Amino acid sequence: MPRVVSGFFKGLRLVSPAGLNTRPTADRIKEAVFSMLTSLPFDLEGAKVLDFFAGGGGLALEALSRGAASAVLVDRDTAALTAVNRNLAAARRCRSVDATVLQLSWPRGFDRLPLGRVFDLFLLDPPYAQSVLPLELLLTASARGLASGAAVAVWEQSPAGLALLERAETGPWRLLKSRVWGRRAAALLRHSP
Repeated sequence: MPRVVSGFFKGLRLVSPAGLNTRPTADRIKEAVFSMLTSLPFDLEGAKVLDFFAGGGGLALEALSRGAASAVLVDRDTAALTAVNRNLAAARRCRSVDATVLQLSWPRGFDRLPLGRVFDLFLLDPPYAQSVLPLELLLTASARGLASGAAVAVWEQSPAGLALLERAETGPWRLLKSRVWGRRAAALLRHSP
């Protein structure tokens, strides 16, 4: 059972969505991803987070646990949203959490995000079969003014998806770091408008 690795909610066990539509991030990979993030000149304290493929919400809850100010968690799968709401309810028993849960899908999803919101951290952990979609989402976020000037994106993917990203035109997003763990990989990108 996945859990929150560090911060205010450290040790909080997380419910995973039923079925095979989502793949929760393993605790060791979550810890490694957030270690990569903290090694950057990026301050998670007070950050506004957009988790566009929330699944059970493990990555967004990890960010909130480590000091992020707020999170918008988005998924299209009903089972995932049920798990997100259960996990947020458990976290809220420990401490107040500023989190909004939305059932959205791409491409209409951006049209239903709260107006005027600008995000500092984008969490993207889509089904691996959609390896190019997160880059489209990041480019759209930039075009619509949803990314702060120094925003960072964490994109969990397959190693093959990482290889595609390293060759792709990323527009205002620059690849900073990447790492591979067996059949999983993660890339950190910085928004540089």
